[in-house]
Amino acid sequence: MLKKEVKETIDYLVKNLKEKQAEDGAWNFCFEGSPMTDAYMIILLRTLKIPDEVLIKSLANRLLSTQKENGVWKLYGDEEDGNLSSTVESYYALLYSGYKEVDAPMMIKAKQFIMSHGGIEQVSSLTKVMLMITGQYPWPKYFPFPIEFLLLPQSFMVNFFDFVGYARVHLAPILIVSDKKFKMSHQNTPDLSSLFIKRQLDDDVFREFRTNEAKSFLSHIVQSVKRLVGLPSELNQMAIENAKNYILKRIEPDGTLYSYFSTTFLMIFALLALGYSKTDPLIKNAIQGLKGLVCYPNEHPHIQESTSTVWDTSLISYALQNSGENIFSSAIQKANQYILQRQHVLYGDWSIQNPHTLPGGWGFSDINTMNPDVDDTTAALRAIKRMAIEVPTVRQSWYRGMDWVLSMQNNDGGWPAFERNTDQKILTMTPMDGSKSASIDPSTADLTGRTL
Repeated sequence: MLKKEVKETIDYLVKNLKEKQAEDGAWNFCFEGSPMTDAYMIILLRTLKIPDEVLIKSLANRLLSTQKENGVWKLYGDEEDGNLSSTVESYYALLYSGYKEVDAPMMIKAKQFIMSHGGIEQVSSLTKVMLMITGQYPWPKYFPFPIEFLLLPQSFMVNFFDFVGYARVHLAPILIVSDKKFKMSHQNTPDLSSLFIKRQLDDDVFREFRTNEAKSFLSHIVQSVKRLVGLPSELNQMAIENAKNYILKRIEPDGTLYSYFSTTFLMIFALLALGYSKTDPLIKNAIQGLKGLVCYPNEHPHIQESTSTVWDTSLISYALQNSGENIFSSAIQKANQYILQRQHVLYGDWSIQNPHTLPGGWGFSDINTMNPDVDDTTAALRAIKRMAIEVPTVRQSWYRGMDWVLSMQNNDGGWPAFERNTDQKILTMTPMDGSKSASIDPSTADLTGRTL
């Protein structure tokens, strides 16, 4: 009886998945994340005065639907009380949207939570940068991380390319806006000054930079920068050009930076800080790219940090094959053709530490053309393996992918996600939120296990 029920359940799930397959062979599911992306999209559109009222109102309704009864927003479902940064971001976005007033009961609850948890001064580094860009928070006299850091050669103990790519594509635009002390607001920008506990802020507004570890790390960076030869103004201009060129070379065909929402949001303001017009094709394409990240997990739209199409399609194709689906069935043929079309042919930042290997990996999202990762590549290889045995052209793609994965093995024997041997522990002292997990790319047990 149990065996029969199991088979019936598998048959039902297989049928259900096949019905959800798109015409191009992919499975398009919503990569649902925190409220940040929805809030930042509202803030971006309102700051640039882009009149997409339908999207703004829909995202405002999405934020309202995720607010908890005590007035807060959470970053993770199991957070005990709520998340201060998420609550400030959502509160700000709702005010900016124009669809909520400060005296609405749930907005009052949100403000009470913010004030009882230290006020706007205690939000995360990224939230502070967003608030600075939009005129809600003063830039410090000196940003602790000088943009000239980008000029340090790879021979230095710490340089820009020691960070993993995900960190670099966030850091480059942040260094531009901080160097320019860029801010953009207008008469309709909400005033968040009532969310400050202190009326007179210290110039050192980033509390993350105050620890002994952070001070030591920053001192090392500053001393290294001082060793650069050249006039300060010339070095500064060179660093800005380096940051700009780094960004421009990593824009995906859909206009996003490295296929991520958060990096693209920062890039738009960095380009504005450099004098680009908001009607410049680069900025217009970036905004269209961000709109392309809309999905519908329910009746309200959500802005994804990136799509997850390659990952989802690879896992589902492999699961269907393991359930007994023939590799020459229409569903598997279409799915695997989609996967094969998404195999990378461009050299990306992974080749900096791995220069003697041909491209052949896969990325996470439908957008991604230059930032492959080991986990998605091994998932894609599992999906196409049976077909590779039967079809010579697929076999060539399989070997290309396998060669790429083997070349990505770290010196310690394990596998990273994105880049080889990018594991300098000193970078985890970077005084930015999440640096311990996002600054470097060490070998991990789960990636290594799945690769084996």
